[in-house]
Amino acid sequence: MRLAVLGVGAIGGVIGGYLARGGRDVTLIDQWPANVECMKDQGLTITAAEEEFTVKVTALHLGEVSAAQRLFDAVYLCLKSYDTAWATTFIQPHLAAGGFMVSAQNSINEDAIAGVVGWPRVVGCVVTVGAGMYEPGHVERTSAVTLPSFKIGEPSGMMSPRVEKLSQLMNDIGPTQTTPNLWGERWAKLATNSMSNALAAITGLGSAELRQNPEVRALSIRIAAELVQVASALGVHIEPIGGIPAHMFQDALDDHGAMSDVQGLIMEAGKTIGTGRPSLAQDVIKGRKTEVEHLNGYVVAKGGEVGVHTPVNRSVVELTRRVETGELESSLSNLKYIPSLPSGTPSG
Repeated sequence: MRLAVLGVGAIGGVIGGYLARGGRDVTLIDQWPANVECMKDQGLTITAAEEEFTVKVTALHLGEVSAAQRLFDAVYLCLKSYDTAWATTFIQPHLAAGGFMVSAQNSINEDAIAGVVGWPRVVGCVVTVGAGMYEPGHVERTSAVTLPSFKIGEPSGMMSPRVEKLSQLMNDIGPTQTTPNLWGERWAKLATNSMSNALAAITGLGSAELRQNPEVRALSIRIAAELVQVASALGVHIEPIGGIPAHMFQDALDDHGAMSDVQGLIMEAGKTIGTGRPSLAQDVIKGRKTEVEHLNGYVVAKGGEVGVHTPVNRSVVELTRRVETGELESSLSNLKYIPSLPSGTPSG
């Protein structure tokens, strides 16, 4: 397959770098000039806990794509959610006959992609790899290469040949599975992101630290409970969230035993999550626009559509904006701006 990665940041770099090392025909396309030039001159370096390697890659700036005159069978879209519409429009002319887009992004963007290229040209890729990028041409993989890395699925739920083929080649990167329940996996990953990404920016804590702090854990459970209620109202069967059955997050708000169980499971998961920071916290460090509107904000928007109130997620969105604009610095003390637990609700 003729592959392309559009957006060579942390996740795009991991996908492109490992595929290139595996001998796949992959072109890396990015809008950061220094990143593109570094990859052209020195290759792409990936540092993981298990190894560090540099691989020669084919890298193009956005402005070079048209002149390259390449048609791609699959394009991994690895840009921010707010870049989805323009990026899909940009790459559409470079899809081969039968070619398709693979959303390897946070949030749920398949509908936006389909609005440009049509549903038959959309495949979902739920990413569970941890990674960071802080300098051109160098990606840090923060999760173990043996941990589950991707889940590939058709929006229709069909187990298609192209999904099977993608799954096989993406095992070059890390353990990859196919799923007949893309939407359930998407909402489960949205829950994981909504429970951690913005909270890392708000508090300044890393991914593992978030799960070891009791106040943050209790707040993250409330975030997930709202999300589960919204998804259920939409008719989505949510897959386990970080290995925890989705219903347990709602149960935890009314049951001290369930709260204790969920907190314990979250802490246990934190022991293997790695030392990195969620992408949204990386964006705050870099002074970039965050995706909070497409994470917790997506929960709020969908909740409004089905009449489910989401005050905690709404507060997280508002507070993240204040950190993003520099009004507040990242600090645990910022949690005082989140509505307190209702009277009588278990706090863990």
